[in-house]
Amino acid sequence: MRDITVAITEASYSGNKGAAAMLQSSIAQLHEYYGERLNVMLMSVYPADDRKQVPFDFVKVVPAKPEKVLFVAFPCAVLYRAFRWLPPVRKLLLKQPILKAYARTDLMLNEAGVSMVDSRGFVMNVYSFICSAIPMLMGVPVIKYSQALGTFKKAYNRLLAKWQLPKFLRIIARGEITRRNLEGIGITKNVTVCADGAFTMADDPATAEKVDALWKEDAFFRGDVVGLSVSNVVNNKCRALGLDYPGIIADFIGELNRQGYHVLLIANAARINSTKTRTNDLMLGDRVFDLCADHDAVRWYHEEMTAEELREHIGRCRFLVASRFHAMIAGLERRVPVMLVGWSHKYKEVLDQFELGEYTADFSTLSRETLTAGFEKLKADEELIRDKLAAHLAAVKESSGENIRLVCGELDRITAEEKNGYDRTGAPERYLAIRKGYAIKDRYRQNAASGGMVTALLCNLLRHGEIDGAWVTKAVFAEGRVSYKTWIATSETEICDAASSVYMNVPLLSHLDMLRQFPGKVAVVMQPCMLKAFCAMLDREPVLKEKVVLKLGLFCSGSCKPEATELALRKAGIRTEGAVRLFYRLGFWRGPGAVEYEDGHRETFSYTKYFCTYKNAYFFTKESCFSCRDHFAEDADISFGDVWLKEMKKESVKHTGCVIYSEKALSYINRTAAEGDIRLRYMGERDLVRSQKRALLFKHKVCSKEGRKKWNHRLAYRLAVHNRMASENHPERVGKWPQPVMFLYMCFIRFLMNF
Repeated sequence: MRDITVAITEASYSGNKGAAAMLQSSIAQLHEYYGERLNVMLMSVYPADDRKQVPFDFVKVVPAKPEKVLFVAFPCAVLYRAFRWLPPVRKLLLKQPILKAYARTDLMLNEAGVSMVDSRGFVMNVYSFICSAIPMLMGVPVIKYSQALGTFKKAYNRLLAKWQLPKFLRIIARGEITRRNLEGIGITKNVTVCADGAFTMADDPATAEKVDALWKEDAFFRGDVVGLSVSNVVNNKCRALGLDYPGIIADFIGELNRQGYHVLLIANAARINSTKTRTNDLMLGDRVFDLCADHDAVRWYHEEMTAEELREHIGRCRFLVASRFHAMIAGLERRVPVMLVGWSHKYKEVLDQFELGEYTADFSTLSRETLTAGFEKLKADEELIRDKLAAHLAAVKESSGENIRLVCGELDRITAEEKNGYDRTGAPERYLAIRKGYAIKDRYRQNAASGGMVTALLCNLLRHGEIDGAWVTKAVFAEGRVSYKTWIATSETEICDAASSVYMNVPLLSHLDMLRQFPGKVAVVMQPCMLKAFCAMLDREPVLKEKVVLKLGLFCSGSCKPEATELALRKAGIRTEGAVRLFYRLGFWRGPGAVEYEDGHRETFSYTKYFCTYKNAYFFTKESCFSCRDHFAEDADISFGDVWLKEMKKESVKHTGCVIYSEKALSYINRTAAEGDIRLRYMGERDLVRSQKRALLFKHKVCSKEGRKKWNHRLAYRLAVHNRMASENHPERVGKWPQPVMFLYMCFIRFLMNF
């Protein structure tokens, strides 16, 4: 089964922690359903901060600041819609990062908590319209995640809503008021009512432990605590009416203090590194705290807490007075009696689900007296409110969970139809996980062709006593000729000495007696073809099979005879007299090759211009490589290879990709990461396939005998076969070609396999 890619817009981890709660809940539940198949594109208005805060490595943060969305991505999406039939134009437009992300997306979730509401004004409603219009113009289906919509009394808002909303795959209304608003403009067919998605955000035990310790250590929290969330949105609306929101709140806090309550001020929207007030209540919290008469009776943390941390604090309060919607959600989820100071129907329609709609106050009537009167009613009805919270919470959480069940149902249908044209040809058929990463310690990466993960994993296994040795191989010289050395390494030093890929045919199975005679458990490292034969031998020899703890495979695009290496070295002017060790590729990306001599010095040569030229043009390639389809060593417990993705060039350390096939391999690689030997990151199947695109295309399409092949693939195959035969029958002629001509010839063959 192929990867699932979901884009999420109008939500972020930074800023509004209500949006963060919805985001965290939806992503965690999607991952629980789809597991390793899930990729998420977070279209973020705060990309730098979100990258620091995102807790999942399968989430890619795509910069989507409003100005880019409005003035770059949207016009490009309109052009894409008009000229998508024209390949050069389509390719050019897809260089725009937002469009590029949507081009790989199966479904877009719009997680705006409130949208297309008259009171939000023209600019915000147009922005919300465009956020959903971009993916729709690109043919990506859109679901409005549980949110408040309407009223639609203003003409422009009604027009935008009636134009766009019927085209959504599904609209999930957060309550009955939103459903009636939609019904009022004739939108009913694609509407479902579900409770807010944040109700199903999972608890974080570590966060709970942290907050619990704080409350136990601070004497302030030992009495009755009232949580009070401030809101810059409500502050702005009050200011427009001439109401002093900070002063009124500070006076109300004073009244609570006089009644013996301690007050915990809460910023449910915070951006600690910003002085801007949008989605940021920190400055407002500072102002309210400064106005409070008794600072000892008020706690204020000028910091950006996670959604889970805020919920833990709110859940320990006796009462909550909230001006932020998702502070209210946190209180309801933790069965804390809540009084609301709001500005939209969105508050009431959620409270109505608990039969608590009467405990709301409109900002326009805000005063110390109205707040005090409301709080007195809240206190008087405390037991009744707690009973209603207990009676309705399970049903509300069940309704909240329906959000993801609806989304997954649509995703399953969409991906079954393969609407986005993802071609998973060559992808491994079965696997538990796909990862990318690199060895953290320099000594593991020193001689590595990529990220040194094989070396780091083997050393970790040896250190823990899981194995007594590792069957490894390295390229060496014997009497001036390219050769190999294979042995069972029994120390970390020996394992590190074997680091670096060997791009030539090595008949490892002829050395099987070495393994039979070894008095201990081993891990083995092999290419796919040898590993397949090795596994067949293990099935016939139970004693030998018992020795093998872990089988490590290597991604393989083909194996060359030693003559390819020797010709490349001659062309590069590298002498082999006195040479002892060969490194095909070192360092970052397509790094140089190197030959090490007896005196310890090294001479380097261009891997790409010399050896790669012959390998990638299929000179001196084994004939069996033309019929091999097992690129990812699927008989292994875990296999490794390069990550040839353009975006990886930006990384400071070259990464290794790995496909994990067995539970024991997954546990070993996770332990190696947990102990700091490797840095491990998520990689989806789609990126795995992209990273090996040409090799997979050659194996599964160019060399395929099934179906009608493209003209360029037919030509590439004929040239590859010709080159193999030429190097087999007339190797001396191959060596006479000028190297620049040979390099361009190789590039031409690779070009033929680009499409």
